Amino acid sequence: MKLYFDDEGFDGQLQRTVGKCDSGMANVGECLYIASRIINGDRDSWYAGWSAFADGLAAQAAAAEQAGHATSAATLRLRAAEYYRQAFFWHRDDLDGKELTTAYRASVDAFRSALPDLPRPGRRVEGDTPGYLFAPSGTGPFPTILHIGGYDNTAEELYASVYPALDRGWAFVGLDGPGQGSVLYDRRVPQRPDWEHVVPGMVDLVAGLPEVDARRIVLVGRSFGGLLAPRGATGAPQLAALIVDPGQYDMAAGVAARLGELWQHVDDPAAKPQFDALLEIPALRTLLGPRMVTNGVTDPQAYFQDMRRYTSAGLAPSIRCPSFVTDNETDAVSTGQGRRLHDAMTCPKAFRRFTRAEGAEGHCEGMAPIVFWTAAFDWLDTMVPSTRRAGNP
Repeated sequence: MKLYFDDEGFDGQLQRTVGKCDSGMANVGECLYIASRIINGDRDSWYAGWSAFADGLAAQAAAAEQAGHATSAATLRLRAAEYYRQAFFWHRDDLDGKELTTAYRASVDAFRSALPDLPRPGRRVEGDTPGYLFAPSGTGPFPTILHIGGYDNTAEELYASVYPALDRGWAFVGLDGPGQGSVLYDRRVPQRPDWEHVVPGMVDLVAGLPEVDARRIVLVGRSFGGLLAPRGATGAPQLAALIVDPGQYDMAAGVAARLGELWQHVDDPAAKPQFDALLEIPALRTLLGPRMVTNGVTDPQAYFQDMRRYTSAGLAPSIRCPSFVTDNETDAVSTGQGRRLHDAMTCPKAFRRFTRAEGAEGHCEGMAPIVFWTAAFDWLDTMVPSTRRAGNP
């Protein structure tokens, strides 16, 4: 589905933001206006368009706050936070770059300034894997979604998934881990595959929050989190459930399919010039640059070698908690690996394949995240009935 841009990457990221309209993190009219100011495929134009509009929202928020309109200020800052995040998206190939450092800090500042006065207010969670907690009204402790992101998420962006949880009486915690958000941009900690040694600390951190019922923590991983979360669940048997969207089983298999014959030379030092030449192709340079930085490597061959470590092969059978694994008929990222992951699991499990016909086209259900969350929470009501509460929609 094309929304505005001919460039597939640009259009996909525009859809990603439009999909946040339900949460108040975006507005369709604003997004389409911003898109109209951007030159197709030009990352500097992309940065200028999103950051300029975000600057305007931030200025409006300051004026609203000065006039005593706290809720208006918060909602303006929430959208500014998302638009600043979009601004630096194509500039993640340089952790010291002005575009990344400026827009990332502006995004975080806008989000944190909004937190107390949002329609669904939250607070910060500090630790090795920092993030945010949002709790429903009423008396806790509550069943809790522990949400991790993917290759380029930030903990602030995960607010887009808060409202389906709170509306159902769940608390929600979104955290940055290695290679994500503040852990990468501020602390310079790169991505790692062994999240079985990361998630246990996250669970301990979340379980210690007074709003959280430690017996009812559900781990959710979306996008690249569909690989990281299953790895993490193998090290956290106390989890009540696991949800991944889309499920990913072995990253090397997907990379090998894309590289073709060149994959056969991934360990050959003599092939380094061939791998380096990939960066001369603009689309591949845009794709690989941020990923190399995220993985903490400096050249394409090292990146592809490193991706072989990102697999759940041999580990998936050790996941003990009930698991909900998804895929999408049009998702070019997962390449059908959701079914592979599901089939390798031996725990109580379910599989759901989303379709274009239900408006859920694309990676992580693109502009229809509520389709995913409805399916996920309905499964939780069935598989983990202790999380159900009277009046739960």
